[in-house]
Amino acid sequence: MENITDDMIKEGLKKILAKELKVEPEDIHDNSHIVNDIGAESADMINLLYSIETEFDVEISNEEADRNLTVQKMVNLVKEKMSLRTAR
Repeated sequence: MENITDDMIKEGLKKILAKELKVEPEDIHDNSHIVNDIGAESADMINLLYSIETEFDVEISNEEADRNLTVQKMVNLVKEKMSLRTAR
């Protein structure tokens, strides 16, 4: 998964959100709020985080997730986590 682009992360994230929350991927936008706009609830967030962590091989705390609830912020967080992992 080296040289992964923002767009690749975004597409993967949209697929996870669409599958977990049963929404159409085209209804998910960069500035969509995962809770307010897409409709994730507390239990959904647990599954979403697990799926994101598994897909991208990163660890995201609940606090980090709570601070990054738009699609673009989550993309940025995943990218940051991936770059920290590869820097080791």
